[in-house]
Amino acid sequence: MCRAGSATSPLRAGLTFVPTAVAFGVVGLNWQRLPGRWQAVVVPGGFLPAAASFAGTGLALRDGTDGGLWLLVGLTGSGAGLSFAYSPLLTRTLATVRRQDAADAGGVLVTAAQLGLLIGVAVFGAVFLGAADGTVPSAGNSADALWVTCVALVGAALCGVLMSLVRRVGNLR
Repeated sequence: MCRAGSATSPLRAGLTFVPTAVAFGVVGLNWQRLPGRWQAVVVPGGFLPAAASFAGTGLALRDGTDGGLWLLVGLTGSGAGLSFAYSPLLTRTLATVRRQDAADAGGVLVTAAQLGLLIGVAVFGAVFLGAADGTVPSAGNSADALWVTCVALVGAALCGVLMSLVRRVGNLR
């Protein structure tokens, strides 16, 4: 992100998101090492730190600065939280499919996930642009628009918590 009146290089902007990707990858590869009783709540439990991280990211950038260390903490937390939610969900979904249908189910699941990512970028991009009044935002307006977008992301993550809990209660019956 940039300070008022300064620019951020494309390299720095790209490297800013490395902690998110690393956290997502590390958690995605290791969540199954958790004790079995923790794995039962890992999906809703993943959305909670993601929500907190989105809020923290928004707060770190709300004043229009680069966010410093708090931005990296927020982005790392969002990567870890989303991986705790996403990776077990995909694993459990595919575990319910018959072996002969696994390839088709995997293709449908990945396609649905990609479609969800596409829709998410479009929706939250529209939230950002709407919050910035649809114009190229100045430093102050972009910080405000980013805060509104982070609040919307918190809401989406909390909906993920709710939906995973509803699904879990439904499975207990």
